Amino acid sequence: MIRMDSEKKQEVVIYGILWAVVFLLVPAAMLLHGHSAGHSFRLADGFRIWLDILPFLILFLLHDLLAAPLWVEKGKVGAYIAVTAVLLFLFGGYVWTSRREPEPRHREGPPPVERKEGQRPPMGPGRDLPMTPEVMKFLLGLLMLGVNLGVKYYLKSLRTERRMQELKAENLERQMEALRYQINPHFFMNTLNNIHALVDIDPEQAKTSIEEFSKLMRFILYEGDRPTIPLSKELEFLRHYVSLMKMRYADSVRIDLSLPEADSGAEVPPLVLASFVENAFKHGISYEKPSFVRVSVSLEDGKIAFKCVNSRQGEEQVRSHGVGLSNVRGRLDLLYGDGYTLYIDQNAEVYDILLLLPMEAARA
Repeated sequence: MIRMDSEKKQEVVIYGILWAVVFLLVPAAMLLHGHSAGHSFRLADGFRIWLDILPFLILFLLHDLLAAPLWVEKGKVGAYIAVTAVLLFLFGGYVWTSRREPEPRHREGPPPVERKEGQRPPMGPGRDLPMTPEVMKFLLGLLMLGVNLGVKYYLKSLRTERRMQELKAENLERQMEALRYQINPHFFMNTLNNIHALVDIDPEQAKTSIEEFSKLMRFILYEGDRPTIPLSKELEFLRHYVSLMKMRYADSVRIDLSLPEADSGAEVPPLVLASFVENAFKHGISYEKPSFVRVSVSLEDGKIAFKCVNSRQGEEQVRSHGVGLSNVRGRLDLLYGDGYTLYIDQNAEVYDILLLLPMEAARA
């Protein structure tokens, strides 16, 4: 089922009202003009006027549905110009082939000046640019397409502003959720206990762990409220987080982390990738049987490919994953619309997540 957002409904209502006004007022204006000039106005004349307006409506609909989205929504200026040129060519061809010849009228006054063969008519008012009805119709159609494009850009700005407001509220809620859920007392207790144990066994490793832990906290406090951040910062967070988890679980859990060296200028929502990784450690680790967590990020075909696979520890893990997943989907919907892919596969032993994000900055 196709869902229509508020801006799209507003656009449809605006166009519907405008075209209803055109189809009603133009014949009415012609009727008033005919009465003032002493001419009778027949019903057939009204249908003829509607038939004259119909090509403009068809041109408008084709431009609105086929051409304008290429530029406004997808940024494909070349494709838009090509499609619009074809529409204007077909419209102009229709206008010129369907023109009516003017009825001959008796003209009083001096006879027309005879010209010699090959002699050009004298220039004067109205002869430099012949504004025939066909030219006027073509220019009116061109102006109509410009108005259509302007309305779409205006409504897109309203949609962008609405998304920005939703993101601000969502990011604040997400930041508080991260402080409550991701850095919870249990996480603090285990991590600090591990660091405390390293103070006597390996003081240098303890210092490194404290530094990584402080960077983890700094990231959440100062980067978590932004719509998007450079991918490199999110990858740095994952490195610090996985490093702390390796310290916690030592050799009891197999942990694999594969990250790209460069981010190619890509941006991602903060803590989205980290949320999946945190869930993998929180719900996929068992001390009673072999457990594993495999995390990888790669850049391919203009996409950020994030993959997180972990061992599955019963149905409770699946339900817990689902609770946080709805929040993640909501943020991704706000930022990317239909421009991302989230695929989840699970069986009795494995929980597998694949997330594909566009490398360009998310829509905000």
